[in-house]
Amino acid sequence: MKKLIVGIYMAFVLLLGITIYVAAVSDEGLVEDGYYERARRYLATKELEEDVGLTIRVPGGLATGRNRLSAVVATSSGPLRGAAAVLHAMRLSGPGGDRTSLLREEEPGTYAGDLDLPESGEWLLRLTVASGPIRAERRWLAAASSAAGPDKPGAEDDLRGRRPGGDVHLGPVAGTAGGQAVILAISPRPVRAMRELTFAVEIPGADGRRGTPWIDLEMPGMRMPPNRVGLRRGADGIYRGAGAIVRCGTGKRTWSATVVLPDGARAVFTFDVAD
Repeated sequence: MKKLIVGIYMAFVLLLGITIYVAAVSDEGLVEDGYYERARRYLATKELEEDVGLTIRVPGGLATGRNRLSAVVATSSGPLRGAAAVLHAMRLSGPGGDRTSLLREEEPGTYAGDLDLPESGEWLLRLTVASGPIRAERRWLAAASSAAGPDKPGAEDDLRGRRPGGDVHLGPVAGTAGGQAVILAISPRPVRAMRELTFAVEIPGADGRRGTPWIDLEMPGMRMPPNRVGLRRGADGIYRGAGAIVRCGTGKRTWSATVVLPDGARAVFTFDVAD
């Protein structure tokens, strides 16, 4: 019995020794080479961005085929002019199909270019901006739809270039609040009661420094409990939030979504829910 215990102990020691040896010769270590230097450069870059008040408004929704995308870059002194801006698109489902677009300055601080996407799905976008000592980078995920239509992913982000009016069931609609253009999109479409809805608001020219807007939902001419949709500003400059429209027992279907700007100005969008 004693010899058996000693044999088991020796086998355990031998196995432990082999494990330690294999780990020692094969492990590359927990610390990545050059990590400290890269971290130092990253922190220095972020500190410089804060010092100059750098803001980058990245592109919004995508679709398969050719996309015309633009990014707005500014500092506390105004639009960042003469920068080199490059947009990279990488397919999340696997290698292949990656795209790169050189953005050209079309207006002071506004860089635009075409990006051809071969298929729909999730894409990782990376925008690099270089100007003098500034070396900035932004990364974000975007869903490319096969077509920017009702109930298609990404359609709620296609807010730019809209004329006043429109039908919320067909796409983004535009209005004004105190002279400020306001664009609203509600998805999924058609807009129905008793389901979770995503509200997207764009305020062209706003930089987000004056506060965050919100949306009040109500039925015109009726007294009802407050139904407010809180919004948060995304990396692309668009404000988004989730809310719901209740079904009225009277059978009425007319609702209004009032976008309230931080200064109190209001843009009212009236529509009938689909059911």
